Amino acid sequence: AKAVFGQYYKNALLLLACIDIQELGAEDRVQRAYDLSIAALLSDTIYNFGDLLSHPIMESLRDTEHAWMLTLLLAFNAGDIGKFESLISKLQAQPLLKQQEPFLQQKIRLMALIESMFKRQGVGARAVSFGTISAETKLPAGEIEHLVMKALALGLIRGGIDQVEQVVTVQWVQPRYLGKGQIKDLVERLAQWEARVKETALKMSQTTPELFA
Repeated sequence: AKAVFGQYYKNALLLLACIDIQELGAEDRVQRAYDLSIAALLSDTIYNFGDLLSHPIMESLRDTEHAWMLTLLLAFNAGDIGKFESLISKLQAQPLLKQQEPFLQQKIRLMALIESMFKRQGVGARAVSFGTISAETKLPAGEIEHLVMKALALGLIRGGIDQVEQVVTVQWVQPRYLGKGQIKDLVERLAQWEARVKETALKMSQTTPELFA
């Protein structure tokens, strides 16, 4: 009622941690999951949806008229702008979300930026051009610097901006809930890392055999 979304989100989750949600009525579970979803989306401090997406109460939204809300949350978590745009009509039918649409547009692009950097967290792959970020966040190149500065200020990423070369360098990305697709990407990156380690060890054994005797 007061639009203090971050505070509501925190306290509502704390309440759910202290009760058996099965003791709540079906309609009550759906309403609480729905309200929590709106609070998470509209809070200017919440950019990690792991606690909510992994909570069993979110299953209450499936097969209901609010099932699209779960899809919307998953889209934000994955930084999926295309999926977000496909749900615009649903979003505009909800007064609070419609009122905050410009904020949500910025938030989904911040999440897309995080996802983009997460995929590139590897040796030699952390410097990303403004043009690449522009293509992945669907923002004009002239707005990329502001987007990255916002992400840095919020602590979503750590790194720096080379304004001359128009390149963003990232050393760290905020940990968050991973979907199946994101876990698959992580497994593939770990396999690539393992292969590079084995290749390096083989080269060392061939060039300095005395160390492996």
